[in-house]
Amino acid sequence: MENANDIPFGPGHPRYEEAQALESTVRVVRKAQGKKNPEDFPYGSPAWRDADEDYMRDLLRALGGNPDEIRG
Repeated sequence: MENANDIPFGPGHPRYEEAQALESTVRVVRKAQGKKNPEDFPYGSPAWRDADEDYMRDLLRALGGNPDEIRG
């Protein structure tokens, strides 16, 4: 019998499914808050970069982190 540690990370792996659910949840919550997601803008545009950074900050918050503690 295989356990979760034996399944390659990807579709079907429990952690992969959790990551997909978290990613989708953050996108839906952002839309409900009136925020745009990166895919709402042309890839690489200044607006895309701003939305991408803001999305990543929200994703980090959803993981329990504090994006203000990260220095770039």
